[in-house]
Amino acid sequence: MQAKLLVFAATLAALFGWTSTASAQYGPGAGPYGYPQAPYGVAQYPGAMGMAAYQPAPPPEANGMGSGGMGCGAMGCSDAACGYDGGSCCDDDCCPGWCHRVNVFGEFLYLRPRNAEIAYAVPVNGDLAPGSQVQIGPVSVLDPDFNPAFRGGVGFTLNECSAIVATYTNFEARETDAVQLAGGGVDNPALWPLILSPFVFNANTLTLDASAVMDLNFELIDVDYKGLMAYNCDYRVNYVLGARYANLEQLVFANYTAGVTTNNVVSEVNFDGAGVKFGLEGEYYALNSQFYAYGKGFASLIGGEFRTRYFSNSDADLSIVDTSWSAGRLVGIYDLEFGLGWRNCCDSIRLSVGYTYSIWTNVVKNNEWINAVQQNNFVDPSDNFRGLLTFDGLTAKAELLW
Repeated sequence: MQAKLLVFAATLAALFGWTSTASAQYGPGAGPYGYPQAPYGVAQYPGAMGMAAYQPAPPPEANGMGSGGMGCGAMGCSDAACGYDGGSCCDDDCCPGWCHRVNVFGEFLYLRPRNAEIAYAVPVNGDLAPGSQVQIGPVSVLDPDFNPAFRGGVGFTLNECSAIVATYTNFEARETDAVQLAGGGVDNPALWPLILSPFVFNANTLTLDASAVMDLNFELIDVDYKGLMAYNCDYRVNYVLGARYANLEQLVFANYTAGVTTNNVVSEVNFDGAGVKFGLEGEYYALNSQFYAYGKGFASLIGGEFRTRYFSNSDADLSIVDTSWSAGRLVGIYDLEFGLGWRNCCDSIRLSVGYTYSIWTNVVKNNEWINAVQQNNFVDPSDNFRGLLTFDGLTAKAELLW
C-alpha cells in the first residue's frame, strides 16, 4: 500500500513539474500541448509544418469598441488612432456621444422659390373698347427657377451630450423676362400691363413692349443649443433649441413702352424679424459601414415688421403713384431635410447630400401687395395677404470635426 502511495505521489510531482515548466516558458495562460493560449479566445497553434506565428486577438477597444459598443469613430477605427484618450469618451455613460470639440461646415444649396411668381403682362384684343379687352395669348410671368445658395457655420461641443452651433444661410434669386408684339393685324394685339395701377390707365396704357426684373432674397442667422436625447452605436437623436434672425427681400421692376412713352413700376416688400427655433435631428448608421441616413425638422416663430412700397411713373409724369404700408407680423418658418451621408473612420470628415424644404407662412408677398394697391384695399389684409412662400431643393454638405 505504501509503495502505491509513493508511486502516486511521484507521478503527481512529475506532472506538477511539467506544467510549471510550461507556465514558466509560455506564461500563466498556456494552452494545450504547452503552447500559449491567446487572450479573448483567439490563437493559432502549430500545424504539420511547425508552429505558426502567434497573433493574439486585439481587445475590443482597439477596434474602436468601448464599454458601450462602437467608439467615437466609425467602424474599424481606434480611439488612439483618432486622437482620443480612450477613457474620456468611449468608456463612459455617454458613449457614443459627441467627442469632437469643434466642427466647421459648409453647405451648397440649390433652391427654387415657389408661390412667388408675378404675372406682369398679357396680350389682349386692342380693337375692343378700353376695359373690355379679352386675353388672346399666354401670360408673361416672372417665376424664379432653381438658384444656388450657401449655408455655413461653426459648432463647439460643451460636453459629450451638448453643443452650441451658429449657422448663416444666404439665398439670392433674380429672374428677368421680356415680351414684344408686332402689333396690327387681326385683333390688333397689344400688351396689358398687369402690375400697373388701373387708376392711371389712359390711351398710352396698352403697349407692344414689356420687360420685368424680379429679385427674391433671404438671410438666416441661427444660434442653436443641441442636446443628445437618445443614442447608441446604431443611431443618434438630438433636440434643438435656439434663436433665429430672418430677413426677406422681394423686389419687382417693370417697364412698358408704347411709342415714345414708357411707364415704370417698382414694388418692394422687406421683412426683418427674430424669434425662437426648436426641432429634432437624427442619424441612423448602416451596419458595418461608414454610411448613414439623416433627417431633421425645425419650426421657427419669427416676430418682425413688413415694410412695403409701390411707385410708378412715366416719361411724362415723374410720380404717378407713390404709396407704402407697414405692419408687424408673426411669421412661421418650417424646415424639413433628409438625405444620406458618409463619414471617415474617425468621424472627423463628413460628406452628405439631401433634399430640403422650407415653408414660410403669414408672409406679405409682393404679388399680394401689388393686388392691394390695384384694388385700393389695405383695410382687410385677409383679402390680399394670405402669405404662403416655399423653397425646396438639393443640399450638399462637407463637415470637418476635431
